[in-house]
Amino acid sequence: MAIKPVAADDNADADAPRRGIGSADKAVDMLVALIEAGRAAPLRDLARATDMPASLAHRYLSSLVARRLARQDGATGFYDLGPLAIRLGAEALGRVDPLALAMEAMPALCDETGLTVLLNVLGDSGPVIVRWQRSRVPFMTTLAVGATLPLTQSATGRVLLAFLPARPVARLIERDTAAPGLAARLAQIRTRGYDTADSTVIPGLAAISAPVLDAQDEAVAALTLVGAGPDVRPLQQKAIDALMATCRHVSGQCGSDFLARLEGPA
Repeated sequence: MAIKPVAADDNADADAPRRGIGSADKAVDMLVALIEAGRAAPLRDLARATDMPASLAHRYLSSLVARRLARQDGATGFYDLGPLAIRLGAEALGRVDPLALAMEAMPALCDETGLTVLLNVLGDSGPVIVRWQRSRVPFMTTLAVGATLPLTQSATGRVLLAFLPARPVARLIERDTAAPGLAARLAQIRTRGYDTADSTVIPGLAAISAPVLDAQDEAVAALTLVGAGPDVRPLQQKAIDALMATCRHVSGQCGSDFLARLEGPA
């Protein structure tokens, strides 16, 4: 897919100062093309992806190679990301705080859905609630910050399991013998990006959960919407859409586009 070029400015007075910005935009377009190629790519493919003539694409690539943002394979002539691009990516990831980003998103998600929002991380025995954003609609529950949810019987636990490496998941599941059909359920969660639980887990409450993913597409946390069953059911699709949009945004800030690649809630 070609990268959309930056539109030219029709204002002649503003044209001169924007020339430099336009050049930077095109250089960024080329870096994006190198990322999206997923491997070393020939000049013609990168020129096509950025909608540039091959001669212009070559000049941009030469500049990127000179600044170590790209590199060229001496044998094939193909281009790939360079050592400075790798360093930039690693430095950016090191400065990301997924939990802080998720916490920032919780009030808006709560307001949009009218449901209570929980932020959860995986502890030794299951998901642990680390943040609680109460909705305006009250409900009675023994849940609180610091509480541990069931690992395989809660939507939150299953979401975290679905987006963890297979080996740790196998060890965690070994402790829980009450999980028939769990493998199929986890596969379904990875396909649609979220899970739900009815009031059989926590009497009277229903939940919808989705993951916050890191740059390796692994769950670092889960955001969960909780409300009284009768309050959640009429709003379920709207709540799923809002939750998925939030988790896509937060995960994107953490370097993952896995949820963005999903077609959407089933």
